[in-house]
Amino acid sequence: MLRHETDDQAVEIVGLLDEFQAAERAGAEAVEAWVGVCRDARLRGGLKVVRTRDLGHASLAEGRLRALGGVPSVRVGRELASLLAMLASPEVSDRAKLAALLARFPGGLEDPLAAVVRRIERDDETRSLLETIADDERTTLAWLRRMSDTLEHEQA
Repeated sequence: MLRHETDDQAVEIVGLLDEFQAAERAGAEAVEAWVGVCRDARLRGGLKVVRTRDLGHASLAEGRLRALGGVPSVRVGRELASLLAMLASPEVSDRAKLAALLARFPGGLEDPLAAVVRRIERDDETRSLLETIADDERTTLAWLRRMSDTLEHEQA
């Protein structure tokens, strides 16, 4: 896709990349704050990996956004901002934080980026970038579920 293309797909892709980079960057900041108040060493160690992945995803999405002629401008919405603030709270248990995150992926959703990737028809680079990031997202989601199960079983 060339910078001067103005078709609807290009505009949509720039918007998707902007939303994604903003969400990943905000998520990384929230996870960093969670690491600072996390009570479980196993969870804390894994969260550091999640934070690093999220920062990398944000950087990759922003780089692609800029390559397509876009400029980052999106701010996270109120609902996501509220969730991210809760992650930083020392008053909320790690189990509750995990439950809130996992509630965003109901019904065993395994690929949170699949619908976005399917919509990209004429930009192979962006589609491949997001498909590969989706691999990381699936790994993170599976790990969060395992940690949630582990903490639930220890509590029982």
